[in-house]
Amino acid sequence: MTQSSRLNTYWVTCADGLENLLVEELQELIQNQSASITEKKAGRIIIQGTLETAYRICLWSRLASRVLLPIHDYELEKTHDARDVAEEIYEGASSFDWSLIFSPSSTFAIRLQTEREIKVNPQFATLRAKDGVVDSFMEAQGRRPSIDTKQPEITLFVLAGKFAHTFCLDLSGDSLHRRGYRRYMTDAPIKENLAAAILRLAGWNKACFDVFIDPMCGSGTFIIEALMIKTDRAPGIQRHFGFMGWHGHDNNLWQTLKSEAEQRHDTALQQPLPQFYAYDADWDAVKATRQNIIAAGFENLLPHIKIEERVLADWPDFQLQNRKAFIVTNPPYGERLGDKASNRALYQGLSFQLQKFLPNQQAAILASHVEQADVLPFENTQTLRLMNGNLPIYVRTGVVINKLDKPAFLANWQATPVEIEGAQDFANRLQKNISNLKKQALRDNVSCLRLYDADLPDFNLVVDLYDDNLHVQEYAPPKSIDPEKAKKRFNLALAAIRQVLGLPREKVFIKTRARQKGITQYEKQSEVSKRFIVQEGNIRVYVNLTDYLDTGLFLDHRPMRLRIAAEAKGKHFLNLYSYTSTASVHAAVGGAASTTSVDLSNTYLNWSKQNFALNGLTVDHADQQHQFFEADVFEWLKEGHETYDLIFIDPPTFSNSKKFHGTFDVQRDHASLIKRAMNRLSNGGTLYFSNNFQKFELDDELNVRFDVQEITEKTIGFDFKRNHKIHRAWRLRHA
Repeated sequence: MTQSSRLNTYWVTCADGLENLLVEELQELIQNQSASITEKKAGRIIIQGTLETAYRICLWSRLASRVLLPIHDYELEKTHDARDVAEEIYEGASSFDWSLIFSPSSTFAIRLQTEREIKVNPQFATLRAKDGVVDSFMEAQGRRPSIDTKQPEITLFVLAGKFAHTFCLDLSGDSLHRRGYRRYMTDAPIKENLAAAILRLAGWNKACFDVFIDPMCGSGTFIIEALMIKTDRAPGIQRHFGFMGWHGHDNNLWQTLKSEAEQRHDTALQQPLPQFYAYDADWDAVKATRQNIIAAGFENLLPHIKIEERVLADWPDFQLQNRKAFIVTNPPYGERLGDKASNRALYQGLSFQLQKFLPNQQAAILASHVEQADVLPFENTQTLRLMNGNLPIYVRTGVVINKLDKPAFLANWQATPVEIEGAQDFANRLQKNISNLKKQALRDNVSCLRLYDADLPDFNLVVDLYDDNLHVQEYAPPKSIDPEKAKKRFNLALAAIRQVLGLPREKVFIKTRARQKGITQYEKQSEVSKRFIVQEGNIRVYVNLTDYLDTGLFLDHRPMRLRIAAEAKGKHFLNLYSYTSTASVHAAVGGAASTTSVDLSNTYLNWSKQNFALNGLTVDHADQQHQFFEADVFEWLKEGHETYDLIFIDPPTFSNSKKFHGTFDVQRDHASLIKRAMNRLSNGGTLYFSNNFQKFELDDELNVRFDVQEITEKTIGFDFKRNHKIHRAWRLRHA
């Protein structure tokens, strides 16, 4: 019987959690062969088969980590507490004639694994195993092989056990996840065999799909593994194997199997391919994906792959109609993204996009915590816990369901007769305002707008709509008004609001607004934390309707933010007094080359980062494209030297924050502020300045030094036409 036809025992190893999927794959690979699976252990499947079986697994397995051929078992006579495991390993290695396995002219390396009960220094035990192999060669041949830990021709695997130490030849050599195509890397890439396992788990290898989408593609691993599966490409076709330096290697058999694999691939390439989409917010990732696809030998398939720099908020209409889509992605979770709130924000943003663009489609999403996966809108779910190196990950697969499938609140609202004794005028005015605003709000896709702003002197309050939630602010009545009378009138107004809009009590959030100075504008008013996600233009942001005086989104600046979004492409954008940095998100999604947001409040900067993450924009410390600075604006402007193409300044009217030495008064200090900011504006750049101090007058000196144009009328939204004094705005350029 020849070596090639002899039945041997082989160990096929895999990452923890992949055992069942690997068994399924191996059963497919060993069909019609004299081979069988004899045992399944944690991280290892044991097979009886021929050399062809082992070669086929090395060549074709997309999930396995290594294929090991056990060669020598060193049985231990007895076990006791005071074992010298390293010396036992030396004795086991030196007692076998390794010249039967490989030549002394070959280089080799030792990999050691110990069973859980074994206590030994792994570095020293590995060294003693090496010594045993060398001494065996010296005794048998009088020559010794050399050690090469990086690219050895032969790799020996040693499993140190309680009752025996097993010495194996690693037929795979390097780990099988290394396909040879990954030339360019991004942060925390997923291993190739894990990517293939996730594709298998989600059904890519079984069902027929018309579209494949990876919206956060990183270095392109999922795209390439999906292409390999769809084109019947053997994952080991390009790589070197550990069995090639083995005395028992059958090169004729190996070349036959390779030729068969190449023919299968050529045949599969004749079949129609799905359309592939690979997106990432990081241009370096987009470049890495393209280069790795070429390195994998799929350059001719690039016409089937759209590789673009896109953030979550910038997905196109995939025009699926009756086509089936498969979505898989590895978001920048964990340390790559930052705090837990930002991680959750990213998954919420991804969930919105999936529901909007890809309902009823198959998806597989990775997460570092199962709580992130729980945000995903899936049914028929499966969850698999894996290890990507030393990092635990969760894979959630399922069919996307559309939980957002509800008409816009305003689209359903209809004016109905309302009778409120004592507040009929208010109810009529509120109803009239909504009727007048509804048509344009629906046409412009505006769901956050002002419905009422102290239109009637007896009802001094503000009513703002945030999607289908209502934010009501009562201006604190003057001391001359009887508090009981004011309270009664406000309660009547609330009753009218609920009747006119038809909203339940839990959808209406109430605050009392008095003149705020200094740090009080940043202080929490509540601990309820009712946060909602709302859309404005092409972005989504968080609003908080309970905890702070303001919600996180100044509605009157919507036209200004949309203007910035339209002008930001390719520009470096600076946002001073950035608040929750909604304007910065608009700029980033609009294609800004970079954004810089400066604010004195760490609370609002953290909120800003969550708004960025919600739109798929990474904000880790290594990211230089989107930066955030907790600083006094005056000091920050004075200390820096970078210039910007587009600057937005919306300062408070007055501030005496503890972090700010002295006070800021917009009328008194605006000229100095603007001049400092203009020093940071590039030639040909634009600075927008705005504030809501009703008595504000722009310093004449600014008109002399710069090209200044007031643009207030162009920045007042349709829902603020009743209050033209809500803010004033200017555009400044270098003369």
